[in-house]
Amino acid sequence: MWWDSLSTFQQVMFVLAVSGSAVMLIFILLMVIGFDQSDFDGVDGIDGVDMQYDSINDEPLSSIGGLRILSVRGVLAFISIGGWAAFIFADVVPIWAASLIAFGFGLLAAYLVALAFRAIFKLESSGNLDYANSIGKIGTVYMRVPKNKTGKGKISLIIQERLVEADAVTDEDHDLLPKTEVEVTGVIDTTILVVKSK
Repeated sequence: MWWDSLSTFQQVMFVLAVSGSAVMLIFILLMVIGFDQSDFDGVDGIDGVDMQYDSINDEPLSSIGGLRILSVRGVLAFISIGGWAAFIFADVVPIWAASLIAFGFGLLAAYLVALAFRAIFKLESSGNLDYANSIGKIGTVYMRVPKNKTGKGKISLIIQERLVEADAVTDEDHDLLPKTEVEVTGVIDTTILVVKSK
């Protein structure tokens, strides 16, 4: 059987590589369909705004030259690419050499992933939404907005020609229910909208 013909080192590397690749693929698919990646990479923000915090390892330990190398996605890249490299090279060179090669490939993969995400974040930052531009605009309640600023709800509206779902609070003495039209009257903490019923 193919599996039995592998050395213990190759079996371990194969399991690591497949596991890392599978998890990374799941995360990529979740990002493509719009899953909030802050849940798995410590990123903070609404709709990708202000994505600059890595809760796993924040500055300065995880940052090298402005790159966040040691993040969840960086570790996944290291494990998956390093694992595949070790698995492939274990047939060609001694285990210690395969381990060194795998380590180098893993570091390179983590570095390239950090570079790619820094480029993505730069693109996002150049097109950041200014929520102050929403004042006076009309939106629709998406998730109930509790009365008297006792909690946050969500509204959807168009800001800077983009449909946005944003956190919202209200000063009114009644809850604003879903599908209610509201007007934005102010902004708190740059991203929380203050709304009133239209």
